[in-house]
Amino acid sequence: MNQRCITGHKNQRGFTLVELVLVIIILGIVSIGISGFVRSATSSYLDMTQREALLRDGSFFVERFTRELNDSVPNSVRITGNASTHCLEFVPLAWSTYYLDIPLLNDTPVEANVIELVSIDGQQYVPDANDVGIVYPLKADHVYGVVDAANPDDIRQRAILSCSDDDGNCSTNNDSDQVIQLNLADGFFTNSPAKRLYIADTAVSYCVRNNAVFRHEASINQTQTLYTSGGVLMAENVNNVLSANPTTSPGAQDPFRLFDASLRRNAYTQARFLFTRDDEQISFLKEVHTPNVP
Repeated sequence: MNQRCITGHKNQRGFTLVELVLVIIILGIVSIGISGFVRSATSSYLDMTQREALLRDGSFFVERFTRELNDSVPNSVRITGNASTHCLEFVPLAWSTYYLDIPLLNDTPVEANVIELVSIDGQQYVPDANDVGIVYPLKADHVYGVVDAANPDDIRQRAILSCSDDDGNCSTNNDSDQVIQLNLADGFFTNSPAKRLYIADTAVSYCVRNNAVFRHEASINQTQTLYTSGGVLMAENVNNVLSANPTTSPGAQDPFRLFDASLRRNAYTQARFLFTRDDEQISFLKEVHTPNVP
């Protein structure tokens, strides 16, 4: 009986060294394939996350910029810059209306009869010390009050001093004929064919510098400011290559370009922003038309 037990024990076999090596090799090949797949899937997920983040941030900024530029005084866009900073400036609309009549240069009294100004939520227009009236602006100089040496009177900008209606107070919204009177500092150079009067009080600039976009707000000045610091950060990871002079020699990647009106279309602003993060890059190209007309 003991002999049988010993013989049965000798017949049991284990793995040979060659078999163990083959198993290890097979497991190594399988693990390499699995790790490569996991690494590829992880890389694809990270790339997609980066791309979505760029697309989300870029889309939000471009939409904000486009909406604000759309709601501006016509022909108020102007550009300045150098190889490190490009700025686009425009004048946002505070109010707009139609007029029945306006004073021209040397007219007296200096008073305009305009349709009552009321916002969509029922707020009445009350003149501010910084308000200016703009009529028939055909170029940026007309908006910012830049005097042309050949035509020194060719300025469309006039300060508004006060406004009145039946009870002498525009904020009460009780005018009987819905026509109010604006008292101006001076008359306008010419009439608008569309009888449009625009009222504004500030100028806004979007500046691209140091791979970011900043928003600046200031009073309406004749000379455009090139902001090299400060402002509110609006977007990061902007990778545009800036030309030395965007007005006379614009580059292919300049963020802002102006196109004059032609017989087939109105003037418009082209905005190009290149957003880059790690190895991901997304380009936004928008043609912004101002729906307001002179």
